[in-house]
Amino acid sequence: MTSITPRLNRSREGRDGSYPLVIQIIRHRKKREIYTPYRFWEAEFNTRLEMVENVGGNRRRLLIVREANEYLIYIKKELEAICGSLEADKGSAYTVDDIVNVYNYHNDLSQVLVYADSVIAGLENKGRQGTAANYRSARRAFEMFLDGRPFSFEELTPEVLDRFVTFLRERGNRPNTVSFYLRQWRAIYNRACADHVVFSDQKPFRRLNLKEEVTSKRAISREKIAQIECVDLTACHADMQLARDLFLFSFYTRGMSFVDMCYLNKENLQGNYLRYKRQKTGQELQIRIEKDLRVLIDRYASPLSDYLLPMLRNGDRYQDYRRRQRRLNKLIRELGDRLQLDMPLTFYVARHSWATLAHENDVPVSVISDCMGHTSEKTTRIYLDRIDTKRLDRANRLVINSLR
Repeated sequence: MTSITPRLNRSREGRDGSYPLVIQIIRHRKKREIYTPYRFWEAEFNTRLEMVENVGGNRRRLLIVREANEYLIYIKKELEAICGSLEADKGSAYTVDDIVNVYNYHNDLSQVLVYADSVIAGLENKGRQGTAANYRSARRAFEMFLDGRPFSFEELTPEVLDRFVTFLRERGNRPNTVSFYLRQWRAIYNRACADHVVFSDQKPFRRLNLKEEVTSKRAISREKIAQIECVDLTACHADMQLARDLFLFSFYTRGMSFVDMCYLNKENLQGNYLRYKRQKTGQELQIRIEKDLRVLIDRYASPLSDYLLPMLRNGDRYQDYRRRQRRLNKLIRELGDRLQLDMPLTFYVARHSWATLAHENDVPVSVISDCMGHTSEKTTRIYLDRIDTKRLDRANRLVINSLR
């Protein structure tokens, strides 16, 4: 039997009369204590309820009390889970030292995977599910590379990262995927430096080439856009029409991303304008609702949902969004195959196509950049450099013809 009990350690009284809040673990008559970051006076701790109480304190003290109680609940659950895992592994032979050792390992932020877990949990609590998913994917790849051995930030060197890159390539990962994982780990490493978890002066990512390969063309012509608009989908599943309409919705809204479309709600409709914040950057954008866009908004309007489009339902979680995204991504690719396009059709193609057609219609790059919510024209030029060489060819022909 294992006893896990929050208490005040009264053998360590502070100058102000407070005591450290600890969690006492007793197993096989042996006792260990895990210290929390909190101290309280004796009158503030309810021994019967095993929790802290606010005794005539101010609002700030009340917040500390609430935080400490949440911390106790979290740590108790973690310790109970550790006991369950040790029970399954060792039977009743495990000791109180085993419990504390496992707990300390899981909470040692100098371990790269432990720190990554803490960052991911923090992002999820803040609602930044997309970034959390990216970090989790990179963490999973590095965990496979480590093959079960502990690994601290002090061990993270350029040579280790080179071996990680080789490991990823040998497993068939494409260059852009390798670059993606490295960028996520660089961001995690920089967070660890900012949190004073890493004190080393070495910069393991400095000499790594994190540039992505230039991807294939991702824009389609105005004729192909018109073909998508007019295709008859009455005999198809309703989700196929939804996928098509979402592609057009993105195109009509200057290349709105899939996640931004998912989370649009009725409050974003303000008169003849659609006002929203990009999930990726938090930047506020405003789009005038043209006739074609209004048709799509009216088509999917529902009094039963707070959302503007039917990808999510009230109360859905991030996992529900990802599942819906995967299905609609599959359907939009099938639509591209049906129309015999010369590239895979994705929702990202709508964004690239809008930028290309705007450029072909002499819209200045600075305006295109603002329309797409880019933080700099450099990003916009990457879009245009990848997808539009016709103007360069035409300019070259004009110069050569001028010699004749």
